[in-house]
Amino acid sequence: MIDPELADHAEAVVREAISNAVRHSGAESVSVEITVADDLTIAVEDDGCGMPQDITPSGLTNLAQRAEEAAGTFSVTTGDGPEGKPGTRLCWKVPLR
Repeated sequence: MIDPELADHAEAVVREAISNAVRHSGAESVSVEITVADDLTIAVEDDGCGMPQDITPSGLTNLAQRAEEAAGTFSVTTGDGPEGKPGTRLCWKVPLR
C-alpha cells in the first residue's frame, strides 16, 4: 500500500511531467509507465524536441526535491526518441518502505 504522502508526490510527478510534455515538447505521443515493486517508479517519455539547454527548471526542481524527500532518485534524459526525434524521458523512483 502506498501512503497518502507518497501518493500526493506521485500525483504531482505525473501531472508536472505530462504538463511539461504537452506544453513544451511538441510531441506526438507521451507515455506514462508506473510500476510498484520494491520501489514506486514513474517513467514518462515523449517523442518531442528534447530538453533545451536554456530552461527554467522550477517544476523539475520540485520533482527532484520530492524524490529526495522520499529517499528516491529523479532523472531526465533526452536523445533516445524514435524516428530521429530527441525525445525526453523522466524517471522518478522512490523506495516503498
